[in-house]
Amino acid sequence: MPDPDRVVILNDFASAEGGAGYLASRLAEGVAARGVPVTFITGDDPAGAALPGVTPLGLGGAGLLASGAARAAVKGLRNREVLAQMRALIAAHDTPGTIYHLHNWSNILSPAIFDALAPVADRCVIHAHDFFLACPNGAFLDYPRAAICRRVPLSLGCVTTNCDKRAYSHKLWRVVRNGVLATALRPHLKSASFVLIHEAMRPWLAQSLPGARFTAIRNPVTPFGPLAPAPEAQRGIAHIGQVQRLKGVFELAAAGERLGQQIEFFGSGEDLDDLRRRYPSHLWHGHTDRAVVGQRLQRMRAVVVASQSPEPFCMAAFESIATGLPLVLSDAILAAPELRDSGAALTFPAADTDALTATLRRVLADDVMVATMAAAALRSGPALSHGLPDWVDAHLALYATLTQPDPLPAQMGGVPAHA
Repeated sequence: MPDPDRVVILNDFASAEGGAGYLASRLAEGVAARGVPVTFITGDDPAGAALPGVTPLGLGGAGLLASGAARAAVKGLRNREVLAQMRALIAAHDTPGTIYHLHNWSNILSPAIFDALAPVADRCVIHAHDFFLACPNGAFLDYPRAAICRRVPLSLGCVTTNCDKRAYSHKLWRVVRNGVLATALRPHLKSASFVLIHEAMRPWLAQSLPGARFTAIRNPVTPFGPLAPAPEAQRGIAHIGQVQRLKGVFELAAAGERLGQQIEFFGSGEDLDDLRRRYPSHLWHGHTDRAVVGQRLQRMRAVVVASQSPEPFCMAAFESIATGLPLVLSDAILAAPELRDSGAALTFPAADTDALTATLRRVLADDVMVATMAAAALRSGPALSHGLPDWVDAHLALYATLTQPDPLPAQMGGVPAHA
């Protein structure tokens, strides 16, 4: 099958920070490196975010938090500027061989982006980095209670539950947005391709996206650094990622204190200062360069991922295994059963400090078990996820199923940098 005429990648923000932004940028670079023309359309200004071989195009918008409350409430439901600009671009420059790949949309682009893409839905790829396509708060998480939510999205039980991080009024706005989204998604349910970052997302999304065509393409994973040498001979325990309550950092800090075990926390977040005051015996590194994290992991016995939410693909977990380190893993993470069955991880009930303490005690006491887990990490790691080149290949293979030979003159081109 032929390559696409052009791949148009869309994302709320040009910045490569954050999971979706980073992956959208890497995909744009990777596809362009294969000789396929790529346009990267972002809701904001792409200045300073140039990618090799990629044509940037910003729609000139701003994040919802940069607008007044009333304006943000309206634009977040249906951004009419985005709708008008995208409709004009598609009408002027679309070809039968152009692919549109949408990443994050829930901020600037809004549900309006699905209306704009409706005429080309059969050539759309919609990437589910999270659960916003189904769940109003995007996480299937009851934030005030730090508990996984299994309510049916937009059911009476869902609507009447205050699960929002901030306020119930925000939850109700999110419910309205998901109603708007459901209408905008209808053409895509029949024609578009939905990419899951892990197979375990399927049942969570399928209940809200009936008939959708799902394809699982796992995120690309690279080790933090050199393979960890003999973790069973080391004593360090690490957390890698955001330092906030829903990552289980309070339970981990308490478990370490009970055991007299210093925990090294790599990452920043809203609870960092509070935890530093409460648990001064632990090492709080804050935001840390990846190369430095890789160096410090050479002294680690295990990495703990204690998240309390059903994360669809926990990069820190997969990257730690790729580095040859055993994992202690919350059972809330969707990939937990698979990682446990690989032999490289032990699991514990999410938010259970006693269970986490007991599991860490085993890890600290049993050198043979840790050596066995480390060997399993080395053996299983490569099969658990994609490398970056294979990940790009998987997307190109998907694109090839959506395109047909272009009957129009080649000079028609694709979506350019400027209309």
